[in-house]
Amino acid sequence: MAYGAEQNGDHSFHLAIFLWRRRRFILGMALLGLVGGIVATLAMTPLYRSEVILFPAITNSVSKALLSEQSTGRDDILALGDEEDAEQLLQILNSDQVRERTSERFNLMKVYRIDPEGKHKNSKLRDAYENHVKFVYTKFGSVRVEVLDADPQRAADMANFMSAQVDSVWNEMAHERALKGYRIVQENVDALTWEIQQIGDSMAVLRSLGVQDYHTQAERFNEYLGAAIVKGDQRAINEFERRFAVLAEHGGEYVTLQDKQFNEMKRLSMLRMKLEQAKADLGSDLPHKFTVNRAFPADRRSYPIWWLVITLSTFGTLVLALLLIVAQENLRIIRHIRTTHG
Repeated sequence: MAYGAEQNGDHSFHLAIFLWRRRRFILGMALLGLVGGIVATLAMTPLYRSEVILFPAITNSVSKALLSEQSTGRDDILALGDEEDAEQLLQILNSDQVRERTSERFNLMKVYRIDPEGKHKNSKLRDAYENHVKFVYTKFGSVRVEVLDADPQRAADMANFMSAQVDSVWNEMAHERALKGYRIVQENVDALTWEIQQIGDSMAVLRSLGVQDYHTQAERFNEYLGAAIVKGDQRAINEFERRFAVLAEHGGEYVTLQDKQFNEMKRLSMLRMKLEQAKADLGSDLPHKFTVNRAFPADRRSYPIWWLVITLSTFGTLVLALLLIVAQENLRIIRHIRTTHG
């Protein structure tokens, strides 16, 4: 046991002596790595990071939130959204509309040094954009917009611009759908208004014939006819019989039109309420997110991290130096064996 320990100690001692003899090479490689790391850090374009923190809103329809009498649990315009709402917010941020508007607004083709006449310009722009722009769902239920750029002011402006485009893109999509819905409801309101007007005209014709209110008139005529019969007033009897004949001929039609008018007026009232809701959605510019923090120009670069680059470069060259030493020693041993047994 003691012999094994002594042997291990000898091996450790020999290794230390072995590395000490090659200290100049190891130190030279470490110095080379240190200088290389410094040069690489100076050669890299410094990037500054700006970020915006957003919370999704829980409601997307102003009519349901403010005009509807029925509560659905998702109609509080001051409530924060859940994970599903945050995913929708992320989809908008990752949309082609936001990327294209940002690219056009800040001339990202020029910023990322992409040939505007190149064959793969759009693919290169998308790759560069994704390398500099990140949208992250945080553990707090918020969405973080991160932008890296060589110009700190441009990084802040881009982050703020993209967060503002969320409402713009969302409202454009909603406006297109709301406009079609508004037109459909408006057409139904116009058609039903015309139909009610036609019913009113038909009832006016019946009123001119003497049918004012079938049930009331029939009741009164029966009462007056009975009184006339008791008195023996033949002239009154003949008059009421004539009026009864008019009621008998047109009374059923009048009742049908009256009931239909009542039902259609109820429908028209509901449609007008829907029209008001559709009109509110059409003109709505209700924000779809809450901005917690706006971006501001960073006063310190975020990339590259100089100490990390230098450390990795120095450590990498040290590992390379050790590998070269081991390879050189193994080659020496192999040559020695061949020479000995040759």
